[in-house]
Amino acid sequence: MVTEISGNIFDSKRDVIVNAVNCVGIMGAGIALEYRLRYPDMFSKYQQFCEDGLLDIGKIWIYGNVGSQRVLNFPTKKHWKFPSKEEYLRKGLEKFVETYKEKHVGSIAFPLLGADKGGLGKERSLSIMQEYLDTLDIDVDIYFYDPMAKDSLCEHVKLVLSFESPLQIKSAVGLRESDLTKVKEALAREEINQLSQLLKVKGIGQKVVEKLYLLKDYELQPKQGEIF
Repeated sequence: MVTEISGNIFDSKRDVIVNAVNCVGIMGAGIALEYRLRYPDMFSKYQQFCEDGLLDIGKIWIYGNVGSQRVLNFPTKKHWKFPSKEEYLRKGLEKFVETYKEKHVGSIAFPLLGADKGGLGKERSLSIMQEYLDTLDIDVDIYFYDPMAKDSLCEHVKLVLSFESPLQIKSAVGLRESDLTKVKEALAREEINQLSQLLKVKGIGQKVVEKLYLLKDYELQPKQGEIF
């Protein structure tokens, strides 16, 4: 029941998508940073869990409500400075296999656990994951990250920025016109396909990028006299 996909996990239609985390409350790089930017409330709760010592290797936490897409936070490291270990993956996967039914997980999408910032080889990570997930009676996707994959959130933000005036954008999320100009120029680049990739662009800081994520629920309104 496991499908391997090269692409963007955030456009998955599965019931649950998985975030690989550490146990010290930091989501500073890789896929975890993207989750932090998309789910600020989840990040705050995650920080508190870590501060209270509740999140550890072999313990997993699902954020969100049944009926909407949820996020499973899966510890693959004790500390962000240190590498992942195979035993960490095994403990978390054992917990998932034991509990996915009672947590009403009908389908799920994983990244390659521990294989990016975690330092494990991709083939070894995939082998361990398949060992635990192949026998499940639900649809399981394993995503190989593709930095060139299109992202629906990024495409939505591009549309909003091109459709609305700088004054409207500033009113909605507080983005200054000078920053907006830099963002538009960067988003026109072929290699920028996800909003978090803007953090690599000189002159665009995290505060600016965080404001762009606030546009995820922005609804475009037809202009007066527009045919639609």
